[in-house]
Amino acid sequence: MDSFEWNKIFGAVLGTVLFVATLNILINGLMSPHKAEKPGMEVAVAEDTEPSAGGGTEPVADVKPDWGTVIPVADLAAGEKVHTRCQQCHDFSKGGPNKIGPNLWGIIGAKHAHMANYPYSPAIAALKDKDWGYDEFYAFMKNPKVAIKGTKMSYAGLSKQEDRINLIAYLRTLSDAPLAIPAPNPAAPPPAEGAAPAEGAAPADGATPAEGAAPAEGAAPAATPPAATPGTAPVAPAAPAAPAKPTGAPK
Repeated sequence: MDSFEWNKIFGAVLGTVLFVATLNILINGLMSPHKAEKPGMEVAVAEDTEPSAGGGTEPVADVKPDWGTVIPVADLAAGEKVHTRCQQCHDFSKGGPNKIGPNLWGIIGAKHAHMANYPYSPAIAALKDKDWGYDEFYAFMKNPKVAIKGTKMSYAGLSKQEDRINLIAYLRTLSDAPLAIPAPNPAAPPPAEGAAPAEGAAPADGATPAEGAAPAEGAAPAATPPAATPGTAPVAPAAPAAPAKPTGAPK
């Protein structure tokens, strides 16, 4: 076999190798999976919004609920339904296991790092002595990453205030000693010192009416003496007239 034939064979083999290598590169580029920027599952939720004057939407100011009012009337069935969204990462049964997240039995009123055998993030571990009160859990369920910066919980939060209230009311029942409900509508603070009295209020003891104030209805006006003319002596009161002599009296 001459050299020309060998060159044809080498050329065919080399061309085949190059074709297979190019095809492999193309397949790897097309079939390689897309890597997420952040680990875990994050559920995006829209913030509560309301129509603005310009026709767009603006965020609704979130006012903390009056727990003494909303907890007794919360929809526990709706709260139980909301809590099923969390069951992929949490167990809620008494004595249940930890999953991706810690067991949440008795979470309302418990300490932040309440499970001794769960590896909490440093952000949560730093709050281990702080309770999960109503306000704290409410803020965390609205936006975990904003409420506690550095938490490894990837859930984006519950956008609806009603869902957060119902969830908290339901989770409160999952406890041997549910967290006490505060008194509704706390008393208003006393008026500041120096504030004007309410309309119609009586003046304080010992207070004198202001100068120029009108006298009370039915009060007798004070007597005022006549004013003297400048440069003249005061007028003396007139003497009483002498009685006239009777007619026919003896001289």
